Amino acid sequence: MIKLTTEINLQDFILFLPAVAVGNVAQLAIDLLITSQNMKKIGYAANSCFIPILGADPYVKDSSDLCTSADFYVQESKKLVALQIRSPAVKNLQGFFKDLGKFVADNKISKVVILTSAWAHTRSDIQIRTEPMRFLASPSCGEIFSGLDFLELETTKDEAGREGFEISGGGFALKLHEFLSNQGIPSVVILRFCSEGDNVPDAVAVLEYLNRWLAFGFDAKKVKFPDSWEFLFGNAAPVDIY
Repeated sequence: MIKLTTEINLQDFILFLPAVAVGNVAQLAIDLLITSQNMKKIGYAANSCFIPILGADPYVKDSSDLCTSADFYVQESKKLVALQIRSPAVKNLQGFFKDLGKFVADNKISKVVILTSAWAHTRSDIQIRTEPMRFLASPSCGEIFSGLDFLELETTKDEAGREGFEISGGGFALKLHEFLSNQGIPSVVILRFCSEGDNVPDAVAVLEYLNRWLAFGFDAKKVKFPDSWEFLFGNAAPVDIY
């Protein structure tokens, strides 16, 4: 179920959402998008496939608002809408995919951008020699990256020699992309190769990449991190251990 708590016309908006993947890069990038664009919460997605959570507002310290497993945020003037997913999937995702597809179609959203990441150690030789960003776009998107130096995700071959796409460690990104594409919904996957660790620089790089494409006004030199990132790696080590 998807429920908007604010009445809003989302026609021709671009929907961004993360796949829970390596280093949580996509979720961190959505956090940065919401914060940098001053996006406002407008609803949520409730589905039993995600572990339910309830917590304080991740973006405003003194706010009385709550966050859930999957919340929608919007920036109206730039026609951006984001779905932040904060917990991993534990059940079949088909119900969520269908809800999302219906939401996109009913609201006449122009395209869906799925952010994800993949294990850096799975890269091919050509991927190691080039920038660690890739895209994958459905046929209905046309030449949306024409004029940009973006690299399309390379195909791989399975043991039977069949050619296709693989995103190792990328969560549900590829399956959702295939589902939306089969429904005739324009879909784009933006992927960054990375390793587990401090993945904040990876998230910033993803936003810079998106800004090169969509020019929504992201400046990495002036980036503001969400309040909830203050203890992203826990409290500082106690001085007594030294």
